Amino acid sequence: MFIKAHCSVCGTDVYHNIRLHALEHLNFEGEGQACRYAVESIEVADTLTEEELVRNVLQGLARIIHDGIEVKVLAGILKENYGITGICCRELIERIQLELDMYCPDRKRLYFVDPEEPGEKESFF
Repeated sequence: MFIKAHCSVCGTDVYHNIRLHALEHLNFEGEGQACRYAVESIEVADTLTEEELVRNVLQGLARIIHDGIEVKVLAGILKENYGITGICCRELIERIQLELDMYCPDRKRLYFVDPEEPGEKESFF
C-alpha cells in the first residue's frame, strides 16, 4: 500500500510503497471469537515522487478513465489495484484531474475539458 511522506532531505512529498507482515492471533472467548494482529515487520518496497506515481497510475488507467467516470469508482480502482490509501487517493485524483485536463462540477463525476480551437470562440460583442 502507498502512504504519503515528507522527505526530510529535499522537502518534497514522496510516496512509500510499504508491505506489512502481520501475525494473526485468534482468541476464543465464550461464544464469540476475536482476532488480533501483531505487526511483525514493515518493509518499504519502493519510494516514488508524486510525479512518478501519477505517471505510473495514468499509464495503467489509460483504457479505464473515460468521460463521466465516477470519482467513487476511480477511488476504488486506485485503492484496490494500486494500494493507495484514503487521503492519498483524494490528492491523487486531484492530480489526475490536472494532468488530464478534467473537471468535476458535481463532485461525483469527472469530465474532460474540450479544448477550444482558435477561431471557434463565440464572441459576445
